[in-house]
Amino acid sequence: MLPPQKPAVSANPYTVLGVDRKAGMGDIKRAYFKLVRDFPPEDEPEKFQKIRAAYEQLKSPESRAAVDMFLLQPPPEMPDVPNSRYDLTVHPEDLVRLAVEYKLAELDLTRDFREPKIMVSSKTE
Repeated sequence: MLPPQKPAVSANPYTVLGVDRKAGMGDIKRAYFKLVRDFPPEDEPEKFQKIRAAYEQLKSPESRAAVDMFLLQPPPEMPDVPNSRYDLTVHPEDLVRLAVEYKLAELDLTRDFREPKIMVSSKTE
């Protein structure tokens, strides 16, 4: 038996549910339940998964705010280069840069070095 697949996430969950972006939480919930009655999971599982995924994105104020931000400024498109591989490995210099950026570490080389002291001997022969 194959594991259940994740439902395809729609680019705009508002259009999947058929509501306006200014709709209240009650309107979103009513639209969701109406669509579930129209497209029950037993009869149309693919359509139901899309409806459910859209509702999951809009059911809480936090996730709805994230969706709204995404709709305002979608992520940049990845370049379509055939046979290219993106480097997803974590490099030590990336970790150092992030640690310094989030002030978890300091990279101040002046603390590691002291001013040289010139020792002059007072003995004369």
